[in-house]
Amino acid sequence: MRSETMRYQTDGSSRERRRGWRARARFVVLVAVAVAVLVPSVALAATPPRSSVSDKIICQCGCGAVLTNCPHQDCGWGVPAKTFIEEQLVKGKTPDELVQYYVSQYGEVVLAAPTKTGFNVTAWVMPFVGLIVGAVAIYFLLGMWSARREDPALPDGGLVAVKIPDPDDPISRRLDDELRDFD
Repeated sequence: MRSETMRYQTDGSSRERRRGWRARARFVVLVAVAVAVLVPSVALAATPPRSSVSDKIICQCGCGAVLTNCPHQDCGWGVPAKTFIEEQLVKGKTPDELVQYYVSQYGEVVLAAPTKTGFNVTAWVMPFVGLIVGAVAIYFLLGMWSARREDPALPDGGLVAVKIPDPDDPISRRLDDELRDFD
């Protein structure tokens, strides 16, 4: 009897050991999967995407499109510029440094949107000023047009007063004569 009890105790402790080992193995696999998923995303987050720079620059090939959306697949300016931007971002340059590089090379013409300093503020403000001035002008024009439509000849009741022609009027008699002769 004693040997049977020992055997059951030995089996019980080995089961517990197996359960403990399985739990540790699951934990290790879970940590490995988490590291495999998170490490590439951290590496991707470390370098900003190329579009963060190429969305701010106009392609200089003459198409007038933003560098990201240049319609030429073999663009002589856009393809090398995209490659250069990607290389510089991998080397650790910031998007703002790259935009400043292109501004120093080509001037502010290369920017997709004007800077918000100096005279360029008018490019940002004038569309809103134009909208406000246009809305005010339409308001006053509609007021003037609606004021002209009011007819002072109409009585307050809204009925139109019609003048009945006098039958003894010489013009009225002549018109009647002409109409009778016309038939």
